[in-house]
Amino acid sequence: MNRSILIVTPYFAPQSHAAVFRAYKLAKLLPRFGWKPYVLTVDTNYLYNEDWSLTGALPPEVEVTTARYIEPTLRGLRMAVGGEDRTFLAMKMRDAVRFVPEVKAPAGTTRQGLSKKLRDYVRERWQHAPDAYWTWYGPAVRAARSLIRKHEIPLVFTSANPYTCHRIGATLQQEGCRWIADLRDPHTYCHHMHSRYEAVYARQRRLEDTAVRRADALTVASSAIAMILSDTHGSEGARRARFIPTGLDEELLPPAGSERPRPFRYLLFSGEFLPDYGDEFLDIFAAALERPEVQALGVKLLVVGRLDVNGPRMIPLLRKAGIEDHVELIDHVPQEELYRLLHGAEAGVLLDARRFRWWCLYAKMVDYIAMRKPVVALVSDPSEARTRLSHAGLGVFLDGDRERCASTLADFLLGRAGRPDPVASECDRYLATAQVKSFVEIFEGLIRSGRRADAPDDAGHRHETMRPRTAETAALGQG
Repeated sequence: MNRSILIVTPYFAPQSHAAVFRAYKLAKLLPRFGWKPYVLTVDTNYLYNEDWSLTGALPPEVEVTTARYIEPTLRGLRMAVGGEDRTFLAMKMRDAVRFVPEVKAPAGTTRQGLSKKLRDYVRERWQHAPDAYWTWYGPAVRAARSLIRKHEIPLVFTSANPYTCHRIGATLQQEGCRWIADLRDPHTYCHHMHSRYEAVYARQRRLEDTAVRRADALTVASSAIAMILSDTHGSEGARRARFIPTGLDEELLPPAGSERPRPFRYLLFSGEFLPDYGDEFLDIFAAALERPEVQALGVKLLVVGRLDVNGPRMIPLLRKAGIEDHVELIDHVPQEELYRLLHGAEAGVLLDARRFRWWCLYAKMVDYIAMRKPVVALVSDPSEARTRLSHAGLGVFLDGDRERCASTLADFLLGRAGRPDPVASECDRYLATAQVKSFVEIFEGLIRSGRRADAPDDAGHRHETMRPRTAETAALGQG
């Protein structure tokens, strides 16, 4: 059995944002299960922070290949012909990335508004059709073909978003590989993740539909995504979807008995503060702090994430709520430091608003559950987050009006309500070893099956790999 696999993703170490870690942990741990991972990623990181310790932690069996990626922007074109490095990280190192509180544009700026609308139209209608990684498709497919031929790789794993990864996976499937399509989000369902222009959206929907219907295996990062895929693409393909949580890297956990990294008690929120969150949680936190007994605790909220993003979004809200002195904004930190901060926290925090992303199993929440931390959660009912927290026995849910929510939070901080009792077996599902073990079961099943692509499986489905290229599949390769 040839236990090798090609992992295709533009998001990989040393990039260190949330979208990296699902594929990264898979590649890192696969050699422990006797598998040889080859990773295909981009050669240029335009947008994100980096942590080179992630690259250093990969075992020698992991081989990373990069394919040329030119961002479809003026910045990308200028850099491609030798211009100044204008990536986010380069600008940050030159201290050119700063934040200031957001302010409303002054009156009389109509021309600037029209200019921005034009830029947005060009970007969304042309530069991001179907996404910003379309220029990577050709170089990635050529690099993948070379790796597959050289190492006789039987499986291709694609991680999406972006939609271009579906296109790459479908092309390589038609050339003989078995294709595992992994969806981290229901991208064509969520208006934040798909184009508002019909022509572009149609392409995105077609690519996602191809993954759902034709991939040899379909995996998703939350059980709710499978239900959404069934509604949007039909149950025949989506019912094959297997929910595999992204796991926490146990190797990075601080040792038992480690000192608290702050001299005060704190709650911790990690990630970007999205505009849709609004100010409801901050208002509840402020109401809880109005209680003298809570004030006496000296408790704070730590917010860990990109300061250039969270600062402008949160500082006006903190000022409005009068809690600036009770919130500490911390710039992006490596995973190991984040785990250390979480280890010392009273609880993790989800402040997602009551009607927002009900389907999402947040990466931050996975960390909270795996570390068996209570989670103070302002989430919709029903929601994937509420379901998973309930199963893990870790949810401290802020339900009801402002006063009731503030009482719930205060009672938790003061120990009046007792501490949630974690369900150990459920929490362990959110460890990286459990994640990779679940993927390995799928990979080995595909290898052992030995079926040709057009033979029905045990459920009567016919898979379409290893067929000659047709006009239909050739058209798919074009977008």
